[in-house]
Amino acid sequence: MDLTSVSSSADGWRGVIDETFTPSYAALVTHSVMRALAADHRTPRTVLVTHDGRRGGQQCAQAAAAAAADAGAERIRLVPHLPTPIASAALRHGRADVAFLVTASHNPGSHNGIKVKVAPGRSLPAAVEHHAEQLIGQAGAIAPSPAAEQPDLDAATRWTDEHLTNILNRLPAAAGPAATVVVDGVGGIAGRPMARLCEQLGWQITLLGGTPDPHFGGLVPDPTLAATRRRTEHTVRKESAGLGIVLDGDGDRIFVIDERGRTLQPHELLALLLQARWSLRRGDRHGDLAVTAATGMAVRTVARRQGRGVRETQIGFKYLSPLLAAGHADVAGGSVGDLAFADHGIDRDPFTAVALLAELLNTTGRPLGDLLDALGDDVGRHRWFEARLPATGGADLLRTAGTATLARVGLAGTDPTITETDGVKFWLDDGQWLLLRRSTTEAGVRIYGELQSGPDSARRVDQLLHTIRQALTP
Repeated sequence: MDLTSVSSSADGWRGVIDETFTPSYAALVTHSVMRALAADHRTPRTVLVTHDGRRGGQQCAQAAAAAAADAGAERIRLVPHLPTPIASAALRHGRADVAFLVTASHNPGSHNGIKVKVAPGRSLPAAVEHHAEQLIGQAGAIAPSPAAEQPDLDAATRWTDEHLTNILNRLPAAAGPAATVVVDGVGGIAGRPMARLCEQLGWQITLLGGTPDPHFGGLVPDPTLAATRRRTEHTVRKESAGLGIVLDGDGDRIFVIDERGRTLQPHELLALLLQARWSLRRGDRHGDLAVTAATGMAVRTVARRQGRGVRETQIGFKYLSPLLAAGHADVAGGSVGDLAFADHGIDRDPFTAVALLAELLNTTGRPLGDLLDALGDDVGRHRWFEARLPATGGADLLRTAGTATLARVGLAGTDPTITETDGVKFWLDDGQWLLLRRSTTEAGVRIYGELQSGPDSARRVDQLLHTIRQALTP
């Protein structure tokens, strides 16, 4: 097997089904992670293994379970179709010490992968992940052992219902008057669980993509993509629904559509929820906000107005969850629909986010679109954008290209502040910014940023991207 063509992603390992990601590779990752945990004095006694609906996922999960047993686990819990937030909650409640989740998350149906979570529901510590990477690179292929564990077919339902009950018990104001809500699971494993939560919130549900589908109905199970959100936007407008919810393949990313069919960017949703927590004085904790380098300004502005510090990390929730676990942040979020509140757990959880949103709508009595407009009036309106270019180059080239581009399009203003938390980020006037970074999961350069909204903002974004492309192309 060519291990060089398997990607270590922002959360786990990914590859092409039957080519680079196979049952033997799932066994290799599992065995390597178990060894790395043992070397860090974290030997897991109980191991949870689950998989989503991708082709070959069941076989890979069985191989992972067998590898965990071979590596010394005393008990294996094999639970099919368990959404990632529910698996993290299971770790928090002591049902396992480590979870191996066979999923490629938001990647196309041609791919599969494996994520690893450790108690109390966070990504692998960086040192353990690095050690596991070394072991994977040193080892040869592992022949999967015969499956010895019988799957617990009912645990996913039991644990999901318990998680939803815990959320609702902590947020009694979430349930309110009936409204129509469109839920799109995009053929992943979280559509029906999310629909169950929405029904318990008192909403009438239109469910799309609620049955696990290895091909995701021809879509990419990534709610950051406009093409993936399009049918939800259309259905919301057609049915005059109050809002739409779009999930990813394993249920740990969420995008929300307002009643007018407009997409809220994750930082806008998080800003609204942060405002609601502040107005309700939720709990005694009002700690820092942790965000990734690609997260927009709205939530940063709201946090600073509340007196919170803002901690910026590299892109990937694995950099955020340790801050929540250590008590260094109270709220965390990124640009891909990954939101978390330490009061409810230290991993991203769309179920909690939806319940908090329901509470916001019920306590204000206002439509989501009106709340979004009011947020823009309050903190300013910016157009967030992302793009990928098939280019290469280190930090020096990205810095040079960014500096030249900003000068050429008239955005340099005074000398911008430059930070390098993840790539090269230019902080501009009026809350505008530009980030250039090499992609960690695929070839090319990722471009993120925000420009002030206005009648020509789309043209200005296009001009900016075109100029960057010219600067990075030999």
